[in-house]
Amino acid sequence: METIPIFDSLTHPTINGKWLHLRYRDQNTIQNLLSDMKQNEVKWALAVGLGKEVGDYSDETYSKFIHEHSEILFPIAFLNLQDFESVKELENHLKYLKKLNYTGIKIHPRLSKISYNHHLLIDAINIANEMELITLLCTYFHWALADNTFCDLNSLANLLSKIPDKKIILVHGGTVELLRLSEAVKPFPNVLVDLSMTLCKYEGSSLDLDLQFLFKTFDQRICIGSDSPEFSGSDLRKRFSYFSQNISKEKAENIAYKNLAKIFNLETIHSSKHKEGALR
Repeated sequence: METIPIFDSLTHPTINGKWLHLRYRDQNTIQNLLSDMKQNEVKWALAVGLGKEVGDYSDETYSKFIHEHSEILFPIAFLNLQDFESVKELENHLKYLKKLNYTGIKIHPRLSKISYNHHLLIDAINIANEMELITLLCTYFHWALADNTFCDLNSLANLLSKIPDKKIILVHGGTVELLRLSEAVKPFPNVLVDLSMTLCKYEGSSLDLDLQFLFKTFDQRICIGSDSPEFSGSDLRKRFSYFSQNISKEKAENIAYKNLAKIFNLETIHSSKHKEGALR
């Protein structure tokens, strides 16, 4: 099988090269990301801001930073629902993000210290969908709020049932609950299960069997990503190649880039061309 291009669903280049973990020091730069992508046939990527958690961030500067440096990165804004007191205030902010040419928003319950029951979460997803801003929602379940309220699969399923037709990307695919999450999202055709981090982190575990199963049977509902700088384009390419070796080229292309391009309403490219920027 010829090399299939990858659309990385989750990268985090920062303006100052910093990251959450000190071990990366100043290495999380956009230049390092683009070089890594080029070496591993990762043709496009979502560039996701994480707000003030990594410092030197504002919605305006991050969007400008991504657009000035690359035609193959799509900026995603960090949205902390704790910053808003009303639906109107939230709506005005999403309009502002749209004017800044963001492609979507990232809601990170753990960093924002909220649950899936937050009173503005459904409004945020609905309004974002109306504005064609795709919602990335983190599904790393293994933490609790101070009042012991958890973000778990049951509360996530309940959330989805209230917005059954909305476009949402479930970031990390529930990690070790991947198979259960995949079953839970089947009734919601516009929900895409993202395998960033999970694909690379749990290599050699029982999750390998679940990933193999989903590559074969759920190819139109999953996408892949590195969670850069946590994992590299090389890590992503290696794991994608491993799981795609026994599936059809059509299924592999769906997982590698077509599903992500479709949910963002980007022009789907023909696999024979692979031109950088062709999704614009």
